[in-house]
Amino acid sequence: MKLNDIITILKQVYNKYDNIRLGIAGSYVNGNEQSSSDIDVVIDGDSMRVDIMEYIKSLFDITVDVLWVDLMKKEDDELDRFALENGLPINKYSAYKTVMREVRWI
Repeated sequence: MKLNDIITILKQVYNKYDNIRLGIAGSYVNGNEQSSSDIDVVIDGDSMRVDIMEYIKSLFDITVDVLWVDLMKKEDDELDRFALENGLPINKYSAYKTVMREVRWI
């Protein structure tokens, strides 16, 4: 599967749900996907709506990881706060920060 195929398929989600923004992150965006790679779908809005997650996963024949922006940000903010309170450096390569650097919104 190619990135453009994934984008085309994901655009179908907007026909069913209009209160979200979708993106792709990970190996498909970085161009280093392999036959065993999963698809990392990033969702901004309506966090933890199981119906959205299940619908997206049903569109593909390979594993899909759904990443919710607001939940990742909340966890990242908590880890940053902990680091600062304990005199530790903030992790610039956390999952949230990495995803937000590489996400390709569609």
